[in-house]
Amino acid sequence: MDSTDRSQEFKGAGYELFIVSISILAIVNLFIIWFTPNTDMDQVIGIINFVLSIFLLVDFFYRLFSSTSKQGYFFRDFGWLDLLGSLPIYGMQLFRIFRIIRILRLLREIGASEVSKDFRREKAASSMATVAFLVILVLQFGSYFIVGIEERSAAANITTPIDAIWWAFVTITTVGFGDRFPVTNSGRIIGTLVIITGVILFTVLTGFIATRFFSVNDEAAEEILAPVKSDLEEIQNMLAQQTVTLRQLTDQIAKLEDQISNDGK
Repeated sequence: MDSTDRSQEFKGAGYELFIVSISILAIVNLFIIWFTPNTDMDQVIGIINFVLSIFLLVDFFYRLFSSTSKQGYFFRDFGWLDLLGSLPIYGMQLFRIFRIIRILRLLREIGASEVSKDFRREKAASSMATVAFLVILVLQFGSYFIVGIEERSAAANITTPIDAIWWAFVTITTVGFGDRFPVTNSGRIIGTLVIITGVILFTVLTGFIATRFFSVNDEAAEEILAPVKSDLEEIQNMLAQQTVTLRQLTDQIAKLEDQISNDGK
């Protein structure tokens, strides 16, 4: 793969690692479903895998339409495997292995130093991708464990996969409507961990949004002030030229005065 192909395929270090991460999670979830005897817990993983499939389908179409050769991406670069691995059908996620290998190979060809520079250059976007993946992890495993624990209690109000995912989502976002809550001690421990993690993650997310907002404002201000700066520079250059001309005139007048004074003598 030459440098042009790499630059076209590379979508940013943060983005590429996000896709690798959710691809790995989608594959791991297949084994979690396989080894989980609890049906409700299985359904939680199935719902999360459906959400991951949406992300992966978006990634597929993004790469397809941003490619200079759509046929080249689909056939030569095995984009059809990306499509199969993005379908929300049990077992299809295994095809994501090929995308994982390709992205890791791409990152290796680009080099650790360039990847690190891209992280620093796109710090806000990389932080957003990291936070998004961690939110998915907390949402999945918080829902997974809470439904497995709470449904055993007769007083539980988190008894279905949808209940568990809803509870985990509102808890992560620190909204906490109070319509669903853990009643067991183990469930409350999980709830505490989810709340703490949610506060940390959304603090980072808020910082990201603020960074992007001020960055956009700075760029807009720079664009507005650019003509003004250009005019100021032109005025400064004119003043500098006038200063030089005035100094030359002053010198000539001084010479003329000396000459007149000498002639008078």
